[in-house]
Amino acid sequence: MNYRLLKKSELKLLGEIDRKEIVNKVYYFKENKLKIVSEFDNIEGWNLEELNDYINRLEDIHDRNGTIYGAFDNNIIVGLGSLESKFIGRNNDQLKLDMLYISNNYRKKGIGKNLVNLLCKKAKELGAKSIYISATPFKNTVDFYFAMGAKLTDKINKDLYELEPYDIHMVLEL
Repeated sequence: MNYRLLKKSELKLLGEIDRKEIVNKVYYFKENKLKIVSEFDNIEGWNLEELNDYINRLEDIHDRNGTIYGAFDNNIIVGLGSLESKFIGRNNDQLKLDMLYISNNYRKKGIGKNLVNLLCKKAKELGAKSIYISATPFKNTVDFYFAMGAKLTDKINKDLYELEPYDIHMVLEL
């Protein structure tokens, strides 16, 4: 597996990542605790409008000197992770992990962990004390971040919450 920073011209490769996923359980944050609920969702791939929005978002992150890594298997992109460059949080000491996508057949092989570790290393170099994660509430996603050491935050970022009110908001200390 080869990990490297992506150039702006490569950000459209996001669409080549197979984001297929069958979801059976999701987390909801209610009454100050996480609750697991059985919910079914079959994500078959990219919605073109959503994909274009995400590519535009990645281009904005790139233009603001954010960090975007790709994971490649024989020159085929199988993972992508991005980190914002703007500090957030009460003490302006957090950076937001913006996206993390791993192709379906490559999940649970350490690629997501390696991408997060690369982004954490960069965040630390920039002076961040933690990574802020607004995670899709799918059980597999949230459990992945817990396994990485992330914890629920008691200081939810209001702007991010308004964008994604069903996301699970977490912090990964560096």
